[in-house]
Amino acid sequence: MIRSRPNAGPREHNGDALRAFSIAIDQMRKGDEVVALINPGARRSGAASSAWLSARLAISELRRVLLPRCDERCLTTPHDAHGFVVLANLALDPAEPRQPSWWDGWNDTLQRDLRTGRVWYAGSPMLPETPEGQQLRAGVRLARVTSTDPYWIHYDAMDQEVLYRIESGPFEGDALIAASFGLSPLLPGLAGALIAPDHPPARDPDVARRLLIAGWSTVERGLPFEA
Repeated sequence: MIRSRPNAGPREHNGDALRAFSIAIDQMRKGDEVVALINPGARRSGAASSAWLSARLAISELRRVLLPRCDERCLTTPHDAHGFVVLANLALDPAEPRQPSWWDGWNDTLQRDLRTGRVWYAGSPMLPETPEGQQLRAGVRLARVTSTDPYWIHYDAMDQEVLYRIESGPFEGDALIAASFGLSPLLPGLAGALIAPDHPPARDPDVARRLLIAGWSTVERGLPFEA
């Protein structure tokens, strides 16, 4: 979709246009504003799109539906608003830090701190082929740092990506980026759903078991339609 600027002037297509990096680049060179790129060949059927979207939304609801509320154990346990816990083993992928303009709450101190450690991405729940050195184990404590939402869009006040600092275990001091909502692929979305606010009821083994059963069932339903 191309929107011409008022004073862009006439557009002429010649042989040079074929050597441009893309049609969009060529149009921007000629003064047009490229609003969107649509690839008709990438369109999925309505049924496939609905199946994938249904699975993605179901994963985003897992924590809300299955995480327990406080009980009597919480009366004697301090709660840290930024304290989170990994409920089931996660597979980690190396990740580059997001661009500074994408980070809410970005500041020079945070940027300097992140240069000194590794940054991981929670790519999926642990899989059989996940190397030992790329497994974040259940029970590891995390501290929420900020949103790393690359789309600048928040749905129902939920961030699409969140940056955590790993507070325990072999990866202590490293950074972790986890998907939490929105347009992330299904497996990273399920990995993000396995990170919960840290309080005693969330650490019950049965909680992780229910999340994994419901999450994998949802992934199997939607994964054949993932783009």
